[in-house]
Amino acid sequence: MALVAETAINKSKPLQYQGRKASRAKSEQRRRIILEAALRIVISEGVRGIRHRAVAKEAGVPLAATTYYFKDIQELIIDTFTLYTEKALEVVNEFTHQFYQPMASMAGMDLSSAEGQKALLDFMVEQLTIYMNEQIISQRDMLIAEQAFRYEAIVNDSIRKLAQMHRKALFDKAAEFFGNVTNSAEPEADAEILLGLFHSLEYSALLKNEEELNLTEVSVVLRRHLSLLLPGLLAG
Repeated sequence: MALVAETAINKSKPLQYQGRKASRAKSEQRRRIILEAALRIVISEGVRGIRHRAVAKEAGVPLAATTYYFKDIQELIIDTFTLYTEKALEVVNEFTHQFYQPMASMAGMDLSSAEGQKALLDFMVEQLTIYMNEQIISQRDMLIAEQAFRYEAIVNDSIRKLAQMHRKALFDKAAEFFGNVTNSAEPEADAEILLGLFHSLEYSALLKNEEELNLTEVSVVLRRHLSLLLPGLLAG
């Protein structure tokens, strides 16, 4: 089976914020500053730390500014997680772009051969280790926000829709890869396995301090799981 060199990167639908719409660039900038401050509070204190006064102090704006843009705490929380989702989707799209670029060098390779299977496994382990490195170290704050996001999605219907959108973006790209590149008979099931592995590794990393993190161990776990997964996929 020949390798598919590249697949399209699906664009997510524009996210809809709930708070008062800004009519001028300067006003939109202040609104963004407020939401960025609220997201920092989520990272440091959790969702329950979001209060108009606390957010205004963190953002360096008058208290009246937060109540002007957001009528209540619920609206502020929803828009804070909308901002998070916007940032997270950008990361997903950027990773997808970076993932498929080097894959072009493997175009035409016979993945049914032992050499082809090893090349694909090595490629996936390398690229996913790079991704996990970015998530665990460079994007650690975003991972913390994601944990808060997941809990809030369970108890808040509006945020649940955002969580589903974010997860669907990751899931669709993983299923697309397994369906188009590895010719999996069950690409959606394989995507679920991969996403579950990501979440497990990320959570485990958050429970450790920086000195305890070991990306070599992450790479070993990724190789082990993928080596079990890929032969079954490629055999068909």
